Amino acid sequence: MDHQYEMLVKILDRLCLDAPSSYKTYYPDGGDAEALTKARSLAFIHLLLKVKFGLTEFMERHQRITDGPQDGGLDAFYIDEERKRLFMIQAKFRASAQNFKQRSMKADELIRMEVTRITKGYTDDSNGNAYNSKIRAFQEQWRGIRDVAKYEYIVLFLGNVNTLNDDQIRKLIDNCEYETYDASAAYEKLIFPLASGTYYDPDEIIIRLELVQKKSPRLEQIVDTDFGQYNVTAIFVPIGEIGRVMSRYKNAILKYNPRNFLSLQKKSVNENIRKSVLDQEKNNFAILNNGITILADNVSISESTGRTNEGQLILTKPQILNGGQTAYTLSTVYEEYHNKPENPLRDKEVLLKIITPVSASQTVKTDFIELISNATNQQNEVSEADRRSNHDIQVALQKQIYSHYGYFYERKAGEFHDGINGGIIDQEFVIDRLTFIKAYWAYLGEPAAARRTSEKFLFKEGMFYAILKNMERFSEMFFAYILFNEMQKLERTFGKKSDSTRSYGYSLLYGKWAVVASIGITKPTINSDSTEIFAQATETVRDRLSTWSQFDDFVRMKRSATKYFAEGTSNYELYYKVNMLDEDVREYFLK
Repeated sequence: MDHQYEMLVKILDRLCLDAPSSYKTYYPDGGDAEALTKARSLAFIHLLLKVKFGLTEFMERHQRITDGPQDGGLDAFYIDEERKRLFMIQAKFRASAQNFKQRSMKADELIRMEVTRITKGYTDDSNGNAYNSKIRAFQEQWRGIRDVAKYEYIVLFLGNVNTLNDDQIRKLIDNCEYETYDASAAYEKLIFPLASGTYYDPDEIIIRLELVQKKSPRLEQIVDTDFGQYNVTAIFVPIGEIGRVMSRYKNAILKYNPRNFLSLQKKSVNENIRKSVLDQEKNNFAILNNGITILADNVSISESTGRTNEGQLILTKPQILNGGQTAYTLSTVYEEYHNKPENPLRDKEVLLKIITPVSASQTVKTDFIELISNATNQQNEVSEADRRSNHDIQVALQKQIYSHYGYFYERKAGEFHDGINGGIIDQEFVIDRLTFIKAYWAYLGEPAAARRTSEKFLFKEGMFYAILKNMERFSEMFFAYILFNEMQKLERTFGKKSDSTRSYGYSLLYGKWAVVASIGITKPTINSDSTEIFAQATETVRDRLSTWSQFDDFVRMKRSATKYFAEGTSNYELYYKVNMLDEDVREYFLK
C-alpha cells in the first residue's frame, strides 16, 4: 500500500506550502534530499497538531514546534487548557515507505527526552548545555499556567516504538503516560480524518449560555424507549455558539447524520433559515425553528461561571442527528459576520435537544440512531443510500477496506470532497458505493440485475443487507470492485465506443457486470494481500476478456430465436440487461 505513504508525503509537501516564504526550512532545494526530509519531518508534526489538536493556522502550529539543537528531546508540545493535559511530542519521519512502516525509534532517542528537567524549569540539559530558545519559550508559557498541578503529562510518540515494551518506554520517559502514533495510526488517525473532513474530533465542546430571561435554563427528563432509557435535556442556546461549533468541527460532529457538511450546502431550505436570522431583529428564531437534536455521551450545565447572566454547557462526544441544515446555515452566517460590529446572530437562540445514555456503560444502538435520524430528517429528502450510510456494515466496510487496501469507501455522497479538492487523495482511490454494491451483486451471480437496478432499490434496507451481510468476505467484495474497476480502466484506454474494445467481444461495451459474474461464480481463491490482490485482479480480467468473444458467439447461437438475435440481428446492449444472461453465464462458465 505504498500509495498511502505517497498520500502522506503529498500532504506533508502541501503543509510546507502553508509556511511564509521567508521560512526557508520548509522550502528545500529540489536536489537536497536531506533538506527535503527535514522539511517533511517538520510538516509531519504540523499534521499531528492540525488533525489531533485542531490547530488550523501555520503560525499557531509553528510556535509549538521546538525541534532543533539542544531541544532536550522535545520536538513539539501542546497545552490542552480545557482538559488539563500537557502533550510532549517526539517525532520521527522516515524517507521511504518501508522504513516508515517498519523502523522503530531506538532507546537512545527516547532517553534524550528530558521530561522532568524541562517541565521543572531547568535552563540546561543533563549535560550542562543550555536549552534552545524554543524550549525556554515553552517553559515560560508553562510557568504562566496557574493551575499547573491539575495537569496530566502525556508523551506522544509520532512514529514507531515497536522494539520496546511498556516498562522500557516508561523508564526512558520518567514514567509518564504516553500515546503512540505509529505508521498504521498515522494513516488511520491523521490521513483518513483529513481526507474526510473529520479531523479534530472533539471529545468535548463548550457552549456559552445566556441566562437572562431564563427562570430555569433547562428541562430534563428520563424517557423510556424500545432501545432503553435515555436522558433528554432541552435548552435554548445562542445561535452564534452553534455557528461557531459547526464552523470549526464540520463533519466531525456529523458522523451519525445521514448527510455530511458538503451535502448540506445545496439545499433551498438554507435560504429560508438564513432569512429568518438576518431579517428579524427579535428572537423569533427560538420559536420558529424546529431546533437541533444532538446525541452525546454526557451533558453538564453550570449557571455559576463567574460572569453575570452567563452559563456554560459542556457536551461530551457530541454528534448532530437532526438540525444539520440549521447548524450549517448558522455556521455560514457566523463566518460572514464574525468579529463585525453588527452581528445578526446576537441575542438569538435555538432549541437544543440533547439525548444522553442513562449510564456510562450503556451502548447506543445503531438502530436507535437511525430511527431518530430518519424521523427527524423528513423536511428534506434523504436518499436511501445516505440513510444506510451509518449502518454498522457500511462503517465496518469502510474501516476494513481502508485499513487493508488504502482505498476510501464513500459511505456518504461527497464524503471525501475535502481530500480530493485539497489534492490530498486521488479520485481513483475513492470507491463509489453504488458501483461497489453492484459489483459484488454481480459477483454473486446477478449481472443483469446489477446492470439495470437503481441506487434507490439497492440501498433499501432488506436488499442492502442481503448483499453485504457477510462482512467477513470484505476482501471478496473489494476484489469484485477492482475487477470492475480494471475493465473501466481498459474502456477508458480504448475509448468507450472504439472498435478496439471489440477485441474483447462486447464485454467492455455492455458486459462488464457479466464478466464480474463469470469470475465470481467460479469461486476463485483470492490472494487478500494488500498488493497481490490488485495483480490478481488485473491478470484475471485480462485472461477472461481474451476469450469473451466466444461467449458472445455462444449466446448468439443459443438465443437465436429471441428478439435479441433473431433474423441476423445482434442486440447485445439489451441482451446484457435481461435475466437470461444470468443463466447463460452459469451454463457457459461452469460447464
